[in-house]
Amino acid sequence: MFLSSNTPLVAVDIGSYSIKVAQLNQDKSGKFELAHFAVMPLEEESVVVGVVKKPDEVAETLAKLLKTEKIQTRFAISSVAGEAVIVKKIKVPVRSKEELEETIEQEAEQYIPFDIDEVKIDFQIMESAPKKAMAATGPQGESLEMDISGNQEIAMDEEDGEKMEILLVAVQRRLIDSRMDVLTDIGLKPVIIDLDTFALVNAVNLSTDISAMGAVALMDMGDSFTHLIILTKEIPALTRDIPMGGGYCSRRLMKNLEIPYVQATHLKAGEIPSGIEKEVVIEAIIHSHERILEEVKKSFEFFSTTSNTQVEKLFISGGGALIAGTDEYFSEHLQVPVEVLDPMKHINFNPKLFDRDIIEAMSPMSAVAIGLATRRFDYV
Repeated sequence: MFLSSNTPLVAVDIGSYSIKVAQLNQDKSGKFELAHFAVMPLEEESVVVGVVKKPDEVAETLAKLLKTEKIQTRFAISSVAGEAVIVKKIKVPVRSKEELEETIEQEAEQYIPFDIDEVKIDFQIMESAPKKAMAATGPQGESLEMDISGNQEIAMDEEDGEKMEILLVAVQRRLIDSRMDVLTDIGLKPVIIDLDTFALVNAVNLSTDISAMGAVALMDMGDSFTHLIILTKEIPALTRDIPMGGGYCSRRLMKNLEIPYVQATHLKAGEIPSGIEKEVVIEAIIHSHERILEEVKKSFEFFSTTSNTQVEKLFISGGGALIAGTDEYFSEHLQVPVEVLDPMKHINFNPKLFDRDIIEAMSPMSAVAIGLATRRFDYV
């Protein structure tokens, strides 16, 4: 089948705690309508530091989701995140895109803490925001180039002469392969592999025109990782995958209260039964937030020092954003306005198929999946 921008894609967000699938239809005016959205939890440690460790369990869960949602398309888009993902702006001597493609491995090697043969590399010549990330494997198994889009910006360097700035992306192949194996095992054809952080940019743009704002930060609070990206005029200025998230809080509750994992997740959602002190739950949540907050502060300070610019607003999403008071807590300690991201705010949906209250409640944790679902197959 020949792929085009009209080819339906299913977005698959494989996290440490759950799998989310989403599909959006788009009318001629560009307006999106929710066709499918569903979430199913995973067994503990099914995905560790971004790598699928229990492929059979993950594949089975994903297959159930697709069957339950009656999703027909076999073409999928997914994403990766974690410490095995490197996103960095660098300057290289001015050259054509074709010349840079031939030399990018040599240019990138000094910035990548992995064996160059173990990573997949792409780059964007900087000017516009990265609305696209990496393509993985085509429907017939052919190799597709990673693509993070953009035009050229030239800078002068006093010592080295004319330079241009590029956004370098490198991902360890094991991270990509572990996801692609799950998708292909259940009959899906992965055509695009994106980055979680870039999917967040797409998600926030559904409800907010961040191009008209100054420096903004997006933070997705997952179970194992907190993904942070700081943007200036939609261009990534700093990207981090902080190796801590809601799972730390869950483990602390499990240890302190001697309860199973599932009950710990219910406590974080505010479901506190009799016999458990509310203060104990709040203390565990605050303690876990403090550790994340410390790393976010460091990132904000580094960005401010290197750019002479202050972050003007923070958008938070993910399961951690569902905990009541999280936005106020981060706003108070970071001294910036904080908004819980609602990517479905301006997406139409059929009230006969989707419960409005459930959609509103789930929206913050849908950010990566919905951001992926906005993508279309537009490679040429």
